[in-house]
Amino acid sequence: MLRPQRMTAASIFCLKKYTEIVFETLNRFGEFHIESSAPENTDVTEYEQNIQRIEQRLRDIKGLSNQLAEKKTSPLSIFRLNQPTIVPITTDNWHSLIEETDQNVLALKEKIETLNATIANLQKQRDELTQQRDMLACMNSLEVDIASIKRFKHIHVEIASLPINTYEAFKATTRTLPLEIRRCRLNPSAYLVCLAMPAKHKEEIQKILHSYHGEIFSIPPHLPENTKMALREVKNALKENREKEKTIYNNRQHLGEENRPNLDVWGETAQNILALLNAKKQMLQSGRLATIKGYVPQSRFCELESTIESMLNGKVIILPDKAQEAPVVEPPSKIKHSRWIEPFGEITKLYGVPKYDEIDPTPVMAITFPILFGLMFGDMGHGLVLLVGGAVGGSLVKGNQSIKNICWIMATCGAAAIIAGALFGEFFGQPFFEPLWLNPFHGGGVFEFLLFSLVVGIVQITSGIIIEVANYAIKHNWSDALLTSAPKIAFYLGGVYLIAVYQLNFTNWLSGPILIPLIPFIIMVIGKPLFLRTIKSRGPKLGGSYAQQTGEHTEQDSVATRFFEGGNTLTRLLSNTISYSRILALLMAHWALMMVIYTVAGLIAPAGASPLLLVLAGVVIVIGNVFVLALEGLIVFIHTLRLHFYEWFSKFYAGTGTEFKPYKQNFTYTKLTLKDRN
Repeated sequence: MLRPQRMTAASIFCLKKYTEIVFETLNRFGEFHIESSAPENTDVTEYEQNIQRIEQRLRDIKGLSNQLAEKKTSPLSIFRLNQPTIVPITTDNWHSLIEETDQNVLALKEKIETLNATIANLQKQRDELTQQRDMLACMNSLEVDIASIKRFKHIHVEIASLPINTYEAFKATTRTLPLEIRRCRLNPSAYLVCLAMPAKHKEEIQKILHSYHGEIFSIPPHLPENTKMALREVKNALKENREKEKTIYNNRQHLGEENRPNLDVWGETAQNILALLNAKKQMLQSGRLATIKGYVPQSRFCELESTIESMLNGKVIILPDKAQEAPVVEPPSKIKHSRWIEPFGEITKLYGVPKYDEIDPTPVMAITFPILFGLMFGDMGHGLVLLVGGAVGGSLVKGNQSIKNICWIMATCGAAAIIAGALFGEFFGQPFFEPLWLNPFHGGGVFEFLLFSLVVGIVQITSGIIIEVANYAIKHNWSDALLTSAPKIAFYLGGVYLIAVYQLNFTNWLSGPILIPLIPFIIMVIGKPLFLRTIKSRGPKLGGSYAQQTGEHTEQDSVATRFFEGGNTLTRLLSNTISYSRILALLMAHWALMMVIYTVAGLIAPAGASPLLLVLAGVVIVIGNVFVLALEGLIVFIHTLRLHFYEWFSKFYAGTGTEFKPYKQNFTYTKLTLKDRN
């Protein structure tokens, strides 16, 4: 329960022509984690090319799914399970399936890209037509006569757009020039300006216009010179453009509706192909034989053996690999929890997967997480809301396992908050009854609860170091267990005793009690270096046992290094312990927020207030409780997470294991039939 399931390394030997049947059997078995058995210099070019090809098709499918009309989703969809339509697929073999999937995806992609290119061109034309329409509308309002302007010989007229924020600067610059300006609001950020000037000043004024980001406009040659007629034609063209664009959008939407089920089918097929190709890439092929290596839970090895041999009538051999006592590749970690502990596995995975020879903290955290949350959020009323809301959500949610787990965590934390609220006498922020334990909000209760918070921290930190000892013992690394972690516990608890009994009276410390933490500290610093020096000459004889005692970082096991590490351990343990004072701080924050809400409500509706004010005060209380429940609940959850990750996990948990991922293909949308499985 506290460790990942024990694994058996196994090798499967068969003829190459039977590999398809073996992989099909492993897929049905669903409990075989494949590891690479092919040497690094093995030619896997064909597999890599096909893998890259399928990965690209998966990206294409994802892109197409995002572009095409998607299924209408509702927040209520998490409360129901949708039964997908299963599509039967019959093909000659996996190679044929790769080609068919590739062609289907590329054909749809080409159609969509053609439609997208058409839409892009129409949008570009629409932007141009919109600009022409706006310019012509302004010109029409200014009564600009293009035909008359063209007959001028000594007068030049420019039509241009000019940003509003540069218009005044442009006028100031051209104030000394012979220039007549008329303007019209083109859009929220620009004017259309009509500039009349002597022809000899044309180039000078054009340069000034460009320097102020002006853009000269001229009616396209295909439009009539009459602005009203040109405006009418542009509006008609814009209308036609929008109709064409709408038609193309409808075609793309229709194409998406037709192919939405196909995208699910192709995506699943591509994922299954990718799983098979990655598995085949890792197997060792030599002549006519193929070898597949991996891990299977010890309890199911015999079942795997009988299943594979029955499928091939003895034409395949599966053997447990016991050649190495300490395998180079660490076995994957498969974690199995009860239904009550499983939701908290979501929290552990945020930190990492436990290593194969590492204690899984999830079962312990399933107890400590609600306790710490409840202590920081001790309120029977709010806890009851969390309990009921989480339980109802966890029971009703069907379509999302992560949300379901979060709901059950919330319900568990709510139950702990109810118990803590009973101990503190709090119900929706009000002391409706005598506390079963103490009231941490008044008098000496604050200091008493602060001490209690620190004791909680001491207990949890100590348990973390004890688990570290157990982790070393599991690996048979007794030197670190007895000369590093065990003295650390004595050092920590000795320091706690020294401060608790003698406070900061250093004179009393030096009279003898300081030896209580000092002796374990000395052992922690010099114990292992002396031990390693003693057995160094016997290392070759001890073999693997010697390697286990040296640990992973022998270069750091010098006296000087361990002395500085000991100082670092002292400061970390001190800061970690003080960090648990946040239990009191967050509980006080919760109480203070509730006090503010009820104070405001009391100001709104004092004694003898009208019914309307009483209703308004009630609304304030309800909204305030909802606000505190949401905000403070989230903050407390985050700090509970922090106490576990940084103050507890850091003592013993690496979380760098490899997750157990058995070879398993998914057939949710498809039912595959291969004519040739050899």
